[in-house]
Amino acid sequence: MYINKKIPVLYFTAAILFAQIFFTRCSSRSQANTESNTEDTVKEYKYYADWAVNTEYVLPGCEGGYDCIKSIDKPKFISIKEATLLQDDDIVVGIKIGNVTRCYPHRILNWHEIVNDKIADEKVAINYCPLTGSAMAWNRIINGKETTFGVSGLLFNSNVIPYDRETGSHWSQMKQQCINGAFYKQVVKNYNVIETTWKTWKKLYPESEVLSFETGFTRDYNEYPYFDYMENEDIFFETEFDNDSLFQKERLFGIINNNLSGKNDELGQAKCYFFNNFKHGITVINDSVFGKNIVLIGSLQDDFIVAYENNINGNKITLKPIIGKLPAIVTDEAGNLFDVLGNCIEGNLKGSQLKSVDGFIAYWFAWAAFYPEVELYKK
Repeated sequence: MYINKKIPVLYFTAAILFAQIFFTRCSSRSQANTESNTEDTVKEYKYYADWAVNTEYVLPGCEGGYDCIKSIDKPKFISIKEATLLQDDDIVVGIKIGNVTRCYPHRILNWHEIVNDKIADEKVAINYCPLTGSAMAWNRIINGKETTFGVSGLLFNSNVIPYDRETGSHWSQMKQQCINGAFYKQVVKNYNVIETTWKTWKKLYPESEVLSFETGFTRDYNEYPYFDYMENEDIFFETEFDNDSLFQKERLFGIINNNLSGKNDELGQAKCYFFNNFKHGITVINDSVFGKNIVLIGSLQDDFIVAYENNINGNKITLKPIIGKLPAIVTDEAGNLFDVLGNCIEGNLKGSQLKSVDGFIAYWFAWAAFYPEVELYKK
């Protein structure tokens, strides 16, 4: 759990920040893992001075350094029918790799933020930042070596900075790249995920596995650890840029582009979409984003937005909503049926998959902090 340190940034000097990082690395973890579900291997990491972000806004978020918030490294899963503690309006992070479909409730991620998992043959780290409301899934194979991710205890723009346990490198979640360490400026490999309600997820994927509340830790997963944070305008930690034109905690789906050249290369670009853009049930929006034709599919009522490149096997397609064919939610002009994760589940293209784009949901203040020139979709 992060501690609200609403203190002017000037009190956090770069010297204090780097001293904390150096001490944490050289002490082979600042605290021992006393609970059963987090790795407890002692390891020292090399210190790197260069950071790819403004270090004035890299702040300590919780006491204890590395693993001050415990990741789940030995996840257990139960069936939909066994997940009786979840409520219909609970938010989950869903993913499908191969024939394995899983979801991870926010109620657990609020307390742990990272789940190191293996799905089919893929090594995956589900990561979620409760302060920015952003979730994604990263490949745990980096430069051919398997690693796990943990919570570093540091935040940039009030957003979690995971670290990889192979090298101790720091990774910005919402920039999706290494910002300090051995993998400096290397980008992560993402997997497609969807955030939606428990009600919607179990309707779409009734055979899904669900992360169990039996995590190996003593936590009250019925409690939200940040009180009324989601409903107020408070931002716990200082951010590099701000924009008060919208409610700070409004959830928007954004598509990012960090592969730029030019004067604003370090900032990247983002284009965001409101849930109200999808207020008439399942809605398809075709748009051009960063030079690519994109199709977005979403529903305000069902609480999801996803985005894909608008072609399959090199051919542009036209999608429209379809009713009564779950888990299919859209169809093309040839009658192929696609589910919310972009998989063609019926038709001549069965087994094909729409290519996901680099997009996720986050709070408005976070979009403005990371991507100050963020564009808002206008119908």
